[in-house]
Amino acid sequence: MNQEEKTSFEDTVIPGYEYDGITELDNPCPKWLMYIFYFTLIFSIFYLGYFIGRSTKPSEFQKTSLVEAQEILSQSQKKRPEMSTIEASALLQDMDALAQGESLYVAKCKACHGPEGEGLIGPNLTDNYWLHGRGKIIDIATIIRTGIEDKGMMPWEGKLPEEDILKIAAYIKSLSGTQPPNAKEPEGDLIEK
Repeated sequence: MNQEEKTSFEDTVIPGYEYDGITELDNPCPKWLMYIFYFTLIFSIFYLGYFIGRSTKPSEFQKTSLVEAQEILSQSQKKRPEMSTIEASALLQDMDALAQGESLYVAKCKACHGPEGEGLIGPNLTDNYWLHGRGKIIDIATIIRTGIEDKGMMPWEGKLPEEDILKIAAYIKSLSGTQPPNAKEPEGDLIEK
């Protein structure tokens, strides 16, 4: 090695960075590697900007889904017959409707409200305390139809026919005043009859 090569080599050595006979040099990264690095930085900025800007605009799928959901909701509200209190009271006298309501209750509601309405995870349905509604058949049917999402009760509208929802509501109303063993403590507001 001649003197010039030795001097240029010694100029690039970082003093104090030698370990096990290996000396660290202060060489710059190759230019091609730096070009790739800069390209990925610029690409990531545009990529991020594209997807942030795109996520703030609703997509065609989201627009059509929203329109379809609104149409289904409006159709279901049109199909739902308005029930008077006289018709609701007539359901309480119809033994076939109450028997069908009981079998539907056992199949769909027993897991949370207990086999006799005493309340397990869900509230007691046999007392005069109500968390939602006023304890009328129409109120009970509305709760069954729409569900109580914050309490974990799913909506049954669309999963059960309207007649079945009304039969379940009538059966639940018929449980009022019964005193099953191990009934859950009252929850909600007391509704005087």
